[in-house]
Amino acid sequence: MHLPSRLVPEYEGVQKFIAQARLYAKTREVILCPCKKCKNKKYLKFDEVYDHLIIKGIDPSYTTWVFHGEIYNPQLQGEGSSRGAQVEENKNRDAYNLYRDSFVPNEEIGHTMIEARDNEFADLLEDAESPLFPGCTTYTKLLVALSLHNYKSTNGHTDHSFNELLKILGEMLPEKHTLPDSIYSMKKLLKPFDLGYEKIHACPNDCCLFRNEFKDLNSCPKCGSSRWKVDKVTAKIHKGVPEKVLRYFPVIPRLKRMFKSEEMAEDLIWHANHKSQDHMMRHPVDSVAWDTINHKWLAFALDPRNLRLGLATDGFNPFGDLSSRYSCWPVILVNYNLPPLVCMAKENLMLTLLIPGPKQPENDIDVYLEPLVEDLKKLWDTGVEAHDAFSKSMFNLKAILMWTINDFPAYGNVSGCTTKGRFSCPICGEDVCSMWLKYNRKFAYMGHRRYLAHDHPFRKKKKWFNGKKESKGKPKLLNGLEILTTVKDIENYWGKNKKGETINTTRKKRKEVDSSEKVQKTVKMWKKKSIFFDLPYWSGLMLRHNLDVMHVEKNVSENIIETLLNVKKKSKDGINARKT
Repeated sequence: MHLPSRLVPEYEGVQKFIAQARLYAKTREVILCPCKKCKNKKYLKFDEVYDHLIIKGIDPSYTTWVFHGEIYNPQLQGEGSSRGAQVEENKNRDAYNLYRDSFVPNEEIGHTMIEARDNEFADLLEDAESPLFPGCTTYTKLLVALSLHNYKSTNGHTDHSFNELLKILGEMLPEKHTLPDSIYSMKKLLKPFDLGYEKIHACPNDCCLFRNEFKDLNSCPKCGSSRWKVDKVTAKIHKGVPEKVLRYFPVIPRLKRMFKSEEMAEDLIWHANHKSQDHMMRHPVDSVAWDTINHKWLAFALDPRNLRLGLATDGFNPFGDLSSRYSCWPVILVNYNLPPLVCMAKENLMLTLLIPGPKQPENDIDVYLEPLVEDLKKLWDTGVEAHDAFSKSMFNLKAILMWTINDFPAYGNVSGCTTKGRFSCPICGEDVCSMWLKYNRKFAYMGHRRYLAHDHPFRKKKKWFNGKKESKGKPKLLNGLEILTTVKDIENYWGKNKKGETINTTRKKRKEVDSSEKVQKTVKMWKKKSIFFDLPYWSGLMLRHNLDVMHVEKNVSENIIETLLNVKKKSKDGINARKT
C-alpha cells in the first residue's frame, strides 16, 4: 500500500482486495472505490476500481476495509493510529451509512443511477462529516444537527425561538464552527433523510382528487367547483393556488426503510417467536383475528417479515382553539409486527394522510383514502422488493390491513354503516329493536334481553323493561362476504352541496327501484360501499373495524355511572326519558 512504485509484483495484492470486495458485494456490479481521489465516495465497476488503485494508489488511511467486508476492530489497529482517529473513522462511517441508506437504497443500486448521483452524494457526505469546529473529534455537523432538531421537535420550539437558540450557541463556539445558523440550513442538511410527501389537489366539495384522469382539469368534473382559489369579492381565479390540498405520505418507501435498520428488522419478526403460550392476550398475535389470517392466507403467513397493519383516523382542531370548528383528519397506520411497547410508540405510528378542513370529510373520506388503498393493494397483490438488514438478504415485502380503529361516528364514515337513527346498531343490523322517545327526542335501543339465555327470568319481566316479554334470540352477525353482497350494487356518489351537506342520491335512487321494506332497511343501514372492499382480502377478515378504547371506557362508562348515581345535570334519567 505504501510502496513508492505500484508496478512492482508486490502491489498485485490489489487483486486480493478486489476478490474480497466481490465476496462482500455479492450480486452487485459496483463497489466503493478506495483510491486516493475517490476515498470511498464513488461507486465504480470492479475493473475501474482496479485501474484507479494501480494508477492513483489506495487511500493510505484506509487500513481496515469497513466498506468492503471487514469488521472494524480498534484492537487490530496499528500503534500509529490514535484513539481520536478511530473515533473519527467510526463517525465518518456512521454518516456514510446514514446518507447511503437514504440517498442510495440498497435494492436500487445500479451503475447508471449512481454515476448520475455520486457527485451530489459525495458533497453531502463531506459536509456531514465535517467536525463541529476545528480539532473537535467528538461531534460532527450531522450529529449535532440531528440532536438539536430532535430537541426542537420534542419541546415544541417555534422556528423563531429555535433560530435564536442557534444564534446563542453559535456565539459560544469557536469562529470556524459548522453549526447551522438557522432552521432552514438545518432542514437543508437533513433533507436527504426526508421521505417527502405528495401534494394532491382536491375538490373543495370532496367530490374527487385531481389525479390520474383528472390531473389536468381546472374544475371539478362533478360539481364544477374551481380547482384554484377564487376571490370572494372580485371572483378572480388565482390559477396555481389550489383551493384544497391533500397531503399523502407514501407508505411503501417508509415500510422498506424500516427493514434497513438491523435492530428494527429484527423487531419486525418479533411476533413469530413470542405468541402467548398461556392463552392470555398481550398482543394482536394472540388474537383469533390473527390466526384467521394465518389459516386463510398461508403463503402470506409463512414469511414473518410480511406486515400486519391497523388504520386509525379521527378529526381534530390543529389550531388549539376550542371555539374553532376547523376539522383536520390525520390517517395513521400502526405496525403490529413490532413488540407491544414498540408498536404503539409515537415514533412508530405512521402518518399517511392529512385530510384538510375546514369541514370533516364525513362519508366522502373514501375519496381521500384512494392513494393509500392503491398502495395497500400493491403491497398485497405483488409486493415490493426490500432489503432486510437483519438477514442481509432481499425479499418480497407484502402487507395486510387487519382492521380500522375509530370512534363510533368515524366508524360509520369509514365502514359505510349508519351510526345514528333507527338502524344505527351495526351488530343488530336490520333486526334492531329501536324505539323513538317522543318527549326526549331520541332513539332508545331496547333489545338487549335477546342476548340472555332462553330460560333467563329477565326475559319475562315486563315492568322492569319495555312492558313486553322477550322471546327473540340474538341476531345473526353478518360476515364480510354477506356485507359485500348487500352493498355491492350501491353506486357511490361523492361530494357536498353548498350547505355542506353530503350528497346522498343513492338512498333516493334505491327507494325508487324497490319500495319493499327489506330494501328500505338495507338502504338506511348502509350509506355506501366502503373503499376498503377494493382490497381483495377485506371481505375475508374476521374483524374489520374496532371502536377505540377511550370512547368505550370513558364516555359510555361515565354516562352509565352518572345515571346510576343520579349526578345532577349528568344523568341520562329524567322526566322526559321516562315518558312514553
